[in-house]
Amino acid sequence: MAATMKLTRTETKLFLRDPIALFFGLIFPGLMLWALGLFFPGFTDHVAELGGDRYIDIYGPIVLGLGLATLGLVTLPPILGTYRQFGILRRLRTTPVHPVRLLTAQLIVHGVVAIASTALALVVVVSLFDVPLPQSPVWFLVSFVLATASIFSIGLLVGALVRTSVSGQAIGMGIYFPMLFFAGVWIPRSIMSDGLRFVSDLTPLGSAVQTLEDSWFGTTPSLMNLAVMAAYAVVASAIAIRFFRWE
Repeated sequence: MAATMKLTRTETKLFLRDPIALFFGLIFPGLMLWALGLFFPGFTDHVAELGGDRYIDIYGPIVLGLGLATLGLVTLPPILGTYRQFGILRRLRTTPVHPVRLLTAQLIVHGVVAIASTALALVVVVSLFDVPLPQSPVWFLVSFVLATASIFSIGLLVGALVRTSVSGQAIGMGIYFPMLFFAGVWIPRSIMSDGLRFVSDLTPLGSAVQTLEDSWFGTTPSLMNLAVMAAYAVVASAIAIRFFRWE
């Protein structure tokens, strides 16, 4: 535990020194919600096609999911790729540091940033646009934890295998953009066709957005969505640990 916490402190310092990762991981979700609500026409108007809700209400969970995906798929994999590319992992291999400790440290750092980013985004939409807080806070917390675990586990899997920072970024982005589509960034899930929504439910980010939205509006999340996220978290993290490359 002491070694893991020491690694976590070191990784935290390194993360805070990266202004790009800090901006997109911590500030971007709240900033995006602020910009959508303030500058996009009709985003704060009630829309019949959305059941009387506003786009700013619907996009709250979507942007929170986008923030998790940015941290887990865009920020995380290149870090491990960089360590492998420059031989840092090769040197760590001669120490008692087990892959689980290194991956856990990354998970803790990015998880704390995700919590802070989510809190900041909630402050933005609640205080500026009168969006109500999640009506089922317990389910919202459960959904957030599973969403974070599933998406970050995929990022850890990519980072555990890629050889360079560039390949980590490329593969991460290759997963990131299709996931954003199925999460409803361009087409809200509520107006997707049934077939497209079913495919979205099979992705961790699609299920994450749906469960966050359900709990936000006071509905119990679907067991299928929760199970999909749990399955991705368990399988991806297990593969990441099993096939982790030091070189």
